[in-house]
Amino acid sequence: MKVNTQDMRHKILNTIKLVPSAADNDKLLIALIWQKEGWDKELNIYSNLRNVSSPETIRRTRQKLVEEGLIKSSETITEARYQDFKQARMAI
Repeated sequence: MKVNTQDMRHKILNTIKLVPSAADNDKLLIALIWQKEGWDKELNIYSNLRNVSSPETIRRTRQKLVEEGLIKSSETITEARYQDFKQARMAI
């Protein structure tokens, strides 16, 4: 599936508007996007994956929207990510 960046940005922003918790949960966001793109429970995984956006494209686009300030993560997630960052930095 060819990636249309503007279309993916639009899908992500609309999905997060409808399900705000998807801003903090990539797996949920990917599942919701794939549902909108026509994931068919009757097809095998390979057939479905050929017809939906890459999970990496969805994740990277969401991350870019966060960097641009168009999506705001919850305080809990922001703090948890900061603590993970601090811990990783101290381990170096």
